[in-house]
Amino acid sequence: MTNARQWWRRAAAAVKDRRSLYLTRVAALRPPGAGVAAALRSPELEAAVIRATSHDERSVDYGSASRVFALARASPPALQPLMWALARRAGRTRCWAVALKALMLAHGLLLRSDLAPRAARLGRVPFDLADFRDRSSPPSKSAGFSAFVRAYFRFLDTRSLFAAQELDAGEADDEDARLDRLTKQQHLLDLLMQIRPYGDGMEQGLILEAMDCVVIEIFEVYSQICTGIARFLVAVLGSAPTTPRRRPGETLAAARRRRGVQGMRVLRKAAEQSAQLSSYFELCRGLGVLNAAEFPAVERVPDDDIRELEKLIMSHVVEEGSKVPETGSKALVAVEETGLASRTVVTKEWVVFDDDDDNAAAGARQGHFGGYVNPFVAAPWDAVASSRDLLV
Repeated sequence: MTNARQWWRRAAAAVKDRRSLYLTRVAALRPPGAGVAAALRSPELEAAVIRATSHDERSVDYGSASRVFALARASPPALQPLMWALARRAGRTRCWAVALKALMLAHGLLLRSDLAPRAARLGRVPFDLADFRDRSSPPSKSAGFSAFVRAYFRFLDTRSLFAAQELDAGEADDEDARLDRLTKQQHLLDLLMQIRPYGDGMEQGLILEAMDCVVIEIFEVYSQICTGIARFLVAVLGSAPTTPRRRPGETLAAARRRRGVQGMRVLRKAAEQSAQLSSYFELCRGLGVLNAAEFPAVERVPDDDIRELEKLIMSHVVEEGSKVPETGSKALVAVEETGLASRTVVTKEWVVFDDDDDNAAAGARQGHFGGYVNPFVAAPWDAVASSRDLLV
């Protein structure tokens, strides 16, 4: 009886996908309407999205997903129509498989948007799955799948919001902006680690594929956090410390104290997250997530070292705010001569992953990080140009 129900459910889901493709073909025959929504509609792009977000929870249509990413890579202006096609698809569904596939595609489009010209970049995701409830699975499994989709959406929505805020604010690169960016990245890392199975029987291929994407994003975010912390320590404790930007009416001593306090919050949060990240990777390995299989161990900075580093930073803040150093005197931090040399080495334990600034500067997003496969890599444009008609 159970097998028969599954067969009928999958048959009904396949009919829904075919009906959606048929309606897309019909819409292509109609004259274009007016308005922004009509301008963003493209039957061919919608057909690609429908095929890539099918109701089949057993597998992912990699060919259709690759065509979507290839379209986005070949033509940055296609990012907006693709995202709106995903929004229409995700906003109507009550099937966890369709919603999760739409989120994975939206995730890839946001990554592609980061490399696009400013005018073509995407803003906040134009759909809402914060209250998603699955109706395609048995009640015993529906709650777990729904929670997984909502957790993925919370991360994606917050990520797109932060990107939109930075796009509006411009490329500020002062100390305050870098610390604010670090705080946001740590919040994103918290949201990423909440994307995990919330029930029994969720070790399915589509769930593991989504967690592969999550692990890649964790790699990116954690690498940026480690780099940001290293730059903060150099800026505050280096032999030539930078002067923080003062707010209106703020003294230099108060600005240094504020920067030190905010920096210590970031450092303590980083130490806390390193332990959480180790547990998360262990969970991923136990589930069989491929991209977590050979990740290096995440080293945690001992609490004693954090406390000593806090004393150094705060004493540095007080000393610089209360007196002007004499000419020829030794800097508080001379890496070759002071005890901080060992401490700076310790803080490097945060940097578990290699920094990929070179790749970012080159404007290229590689498909592999060492031995880790990136599911978001777009297929070459030839795969799209030579493919069959998507509307068929």
